[in-house]
Amino acid sequence: MPRRTSYRPGVPCWVDCITPDLTGAQSFYGDLFGWEFADEGGNYRLAVLDGELIGGLGTAPPGRWSGAAWNVYLATKDADRTRADVEDLGGTVVMGPVPAGEDGRLFLAVDPQGAPVGFWEGHHAQGVVLADEAGAVCGHDLVVPGADAAERFYGGLFGFRTGRHRAEGADAAGDEGRLTLDLHGTAWAGLVEDPTGQPGWIPYIGVRDLVAAEADALAAGARLVRRPTGTRTVLRDPWGAVFGMTRPSAQV
Repeated sequence: MPRRTSYRPGVPCWVDCITPDLTGAQSFYGDLFGWEFADEGGNYRLAVLDGELIGGLGTAPPGRWSGAAWNVYLATKDADRTRADVEDLGGTVVMGPVPAGEDGRLFLAVDPQGAPVGFWEGHHAQGVVLADEAGAVCGHDLVVPGADAAERFYGGLFGFRTGRHRAEGADAAGDEGRLTLDLHGTAWAGLVEDPTGQPGWIPYIGVRDLVAAEADALAAGARLVRRPTGTRTVLRDPWGAVFGMTRPSAQV
């Protein structure tokens, strides 16, 4: 069971889904991935698989926003400093930093190309604990109009550089030469250049059978966003939040 107990600055460390229908979303994702949910207080739930943390599910504060979205959070040791860097590099801070109970602080921003992104300063080392297996977070994509601008912003914040990830063996179908965001020699996210698409970070959840899981999601009201490849698919849940599914063996 792959467990992560610490995250270096810049590494995606947490995901959550903000939805207008907390009960319906719990049913949708619980049925799809086998998640259970623990009450974190207010209108926020922790998604749990086999007793380990996967991410969060909640509703937006009243009057702030009424849509649905998956958020990806990057680790930081100093939220105040990172906030200043975000603004210096052309990003826009939309909330925070604010306390998140006793666990840490977070803030939300929009990068210069329009992709929403979160930042998490944890009081403990860990974020998502269970990763890289069925039902857990198995990677991320950043969809933006231009890779160079993404490298300037995320490189300025944490040192990210663009790279190329070439999958091997059976998992190579559809992903040969995949553009990535790399940090300290590791590819932490796929980088999707799409001048006409909606900018944003997309979390991927692992599934054992991609075809069957996609069919289950569509039957439950999800819609396809991007044509499936041999290793991943991107969908919009019944409330509009975009997420991906992938086989755990497919890297990034």
